[in-house]
Amino acid sequence: QQEGARLLRRVPEVDVVMGPQYANRLGDLLEDALNGNQVVATEPTFIMEDVTKPRRGSSVCAWVNVIYGCNERCTYCVVPGTRGVEQSRPLESIRAEMEELADQGFKEVTLLGQNIDAYGRDMKPKRKFADLLAHVADVPGIERVRFVTSHPRYMSDSVVSTVAAHPKLMPVFHIPAQSGDDEVLNNMGRGYTAERYLQIVDRIRSAVPGVLAGRSSRRATRCHSRSRA
Repeated sequence: QQEGARLLRRVPEVDVVMGPQYANRLGDLLEDALNGNQVVATEPTFIMEDVTKPRRGSSVCAWVNVIYGCNERCTYCVVPGTRGVEQSRPLESIRAEMEELADQGFKEVTLLGQNIDAYGRDMKPKRKFADLLAHVADVPGIERVRFVTSHPRYMSDSVVSTVAAHPKLMPVFHIPAQSGDDEVLNNMGRGYTAERYLQIVDRIRSAVPGVLAGRSSRRATRCHSRSRA
């Protein structure tokens, strides 16, 4: 995707260069290529809803994408260049997918986003991730809702209070620290300090009893039935 048209000029045998935001239009791109065209599909574009054949590795736990892409520019990370700009799915579409999962017998849903706290800031009018959490916290049949991954720069009090207010929202916060050294964090372009990170953790712990907060762990991400303390 980063090479785009330059790749076609360098390797003319290549028929299609595409970014992940075009995955649900792959058939159209291949048809264009079969008609004799070299195709470059790398520009940011709105990701159309396409959840008809999601991959499910469990009959109890399911993953649901809520925002694609990332607008951050951490110095070490290739994600913005490979997954495109942030694009949030409509609240109604996310809840509808969760209701369908509940009808199929799923009990737990993990909401997914590279920077999930950025949910809604690309929308018009803008929404907040806390709005989404509140909107899906009472889906009948879904007993547990989790989310990954949070960015310390954008972790808000509204998200913390929403988790504390809804029993189905699990008291688990996946917030990668990346480093405990301020110079390293600055060089990484993370936008926060070690002290700021610890303040976030303290705020969460004071608001949500029995919380699990920190970097990724097996307990934080695997399917299990841990309940609120």
